[in-house]
Amino acid sequence: MFLNKKFQKGLSLFKKEAQHYSTNKQDAGKLLGKAGLKAKKNESTLKEVWTNLQTLFQMIKAWISGDYQQIPTRTLLIIFAAITYFVSPIDLIPDFLFGFGLLDDVAVLTFAFKQIEHDLEVFKVWKQNVE
Repeated sequence: MFLNKKFQKGLSLFKKEAQHYSTNKQDAGKLLGKAGLKAKKNESTLKEVWTNLQTLFQMIKAWISGDYQQIPTRTLLIIFAAITYFVSPIDLIPDFLFGFGLLDDVAVLTFAFKQIEHDLEVFKVWKQNVE
């Protein structure tokens, strides 16, 4: 419970930026590009969350393109707050600390995935039906 409150507080620090990205698809695309580069660079460290992260990226790409619009506002805000935290150089554990730098990022992403689990599942079903 304590960790959930800590992560909620951390994510809330990025609320204003999350609101911006949820209404500006062009900037959201740029943010997604940065997140994708960081994720690829750290793929082995992110193995615990890799599958969900890739699904999340696909969902946001589909939202940006207009192909998928069934993402609730609350979910968009959680997603963009988590991605903003992920790409931010200012976080609890600096990314340059080898072996430890991404622990907080993984924890924030894991927390976000739990909050939007249902919406990720709905997206997966939608994606299977359109392919």
